[in-house]
Amino acid sequence: MTAIELGVYAAAIYFAGFGLGFIVRPAFVHQFGLSWDAPAGKTEVRCYYGAVSVALSAFLLHLVHEHLAREALTGVLFLAAAVLTVRIVGTIVDGGWNHSYTRMALPVETAFVIALAIVRFR
Repeated sequence: MTAIELGVYAAAIYFAGFGLGFIVRPAFVHQFGLSWDAPAGKTEVRCYYGAVSVALSAFLLHLVHEHLAREALTGVLFLAAAVLTVRIVGTIVDGGWNHSYTRMALPVETAFVIALAIVRFR
């Protein structure tokens, strides 16, 4: 197994776990400082935090199976870099520095992007 394949498998496991967690227990979203005020909001959490993450995981595994691991890792890097960039800009604009989730997410996402970049470009 190559480092790129390992990186894709790790990302797929992360997205599958994250997604299944939100499908089964959408209340996890409260830890992010989010909430819903109607049942449709709860379903939306299941769909977009849950189902989209599970689908992304499945797609990454499909790409590895099709011998496109480098392309899969490149896609994960684009996604992770976009999330990190918007989290930094959004935190500055919205003033969310003091929220516990933000204080945890910023260093973890930064490390994730750096690790992905190292594996992708070495």
